Amino acid sequence: MRFQSLKAVARPALSAAAACFFCALGAAPLAAQQAQALPAFAVSSGTPLLSQAPSTGAVVGQGGNYSLPLPDGRTLWLLNNIWAGELRQDGQAAVWGIVDGGAALVPSTSPYAQAGALAFVSDENRWPLPLLSGDLKEYSQVRKFWPRAGLCLPAGCHVFYSIMNNYGPEPYDYFRVGQGVAASAGPAGPYLKARAGARYSLWNDIEPAFGSALYADEDGWIYVYGRALTAPGEYAARLARVKPDGLAAREKYDYYSAEAATGAWTKDISEAADVLPGMPEEFSVSYNEHLKAYLAVYSDPEGGRALARLAPNPWGPWGEPAPLLPCAKEDYCYGAKEQPGFAAEGGKKIFVTVEKKNAPYLYEIIFE
Repeated sequence: MRFQSLKAVARPALSAAAACFFCALGAAPLAAQQAQALPAFAVSSGTPLLSQAPSTGAVVGQGGNYSLPLPDGRTLWLLNNIWAGELRQDGQAAVWGIVDGGAALVPSTSPYAQAGALAFVSDENRWPLPLLSGDLKEYSQVRKFWPRAGLCLPAGCHVFYSIMNNYGPEPYDYFRVGQGVAASAGPAGPYLKARAGARYSLWNDIEPAFGSALYADEDGWIYVYGRALTAPGEYAARLARVKPDGLAAREKYDYYSAEAATGAWTKDISEAADVLPGMPEEFSVSYNEHLKAYLAVYSDPEGGRALARLAPNPWGPWGEPAPLLPCAKEDYCYGAKEQPGFAAEGGKKIFVTVEKKNAPYLYEIIFE
């Protein structure tokens, strides 16, 4: 399904500033660098990814929506929850149950071929399967494993996930108790969760939720972002880096800290610095060749709209937020992020997903 014609032109929220670039391994102070502003851009109308005919046993909603291009030409979607039920003729949906943590595959890496093409990893009865466990004893009414960001390399796929505990009867009565990494030889699983001693979590509940976003850079490092509580009700993203062969081992990670006595990177997680303030649980970071900058896309925690920020390095300094997409309050927008595997023309054209009432929509954005 093609997007409709471009309708709106957004103006940069800030005056342009010259970008100052340093080597990704450097330790230049943030104050000595300049962040740049977002250029003008055009936005398409959103295309719903869950474009389905009325049926029973259908997926009627999903959350998470991290996409990974696969070497064989397919796309893997990682989902923190899947709402299954019935889609009626009048367009209304009845929810029969929620699967916590799943995946879907699409036989194309074209963004225009994703709508309505998601084949969910399911059992013989077409009921979506949880992605992160083959052992039913790991699951209960109080524990969930929610996939976050991931990547697939020739040796296999790695998925970061949040360990969630329920505290009440409602679907969103949960809190995070840890963060882990799971690996699989194939994109559909089964995934084996890495352990730290007897625990699944590589990071505990008071440490950053690493895996909220990640970026595999050309310098050989994988940069992994995680949201951390900085004050009551306030959050910021912190940054770790690891080589591909160390993804499942906590001791292989370094943490960014401009104040650490050992330099910009430290093994001491308590020295990790805030690099992106005001971040939600899900977001994206990519390098955009057209913009000559790193691009972060996320949902405004207050207003639901999609925002963007630019930086010359994975750790910043990040420019002020600029609006990408508006969102009506009644749409309950959440989980905005770029899907970097769909970017075209060197990043001049990018694709962003936004969840509206647990249904993902895909938008095309073209920068000047």
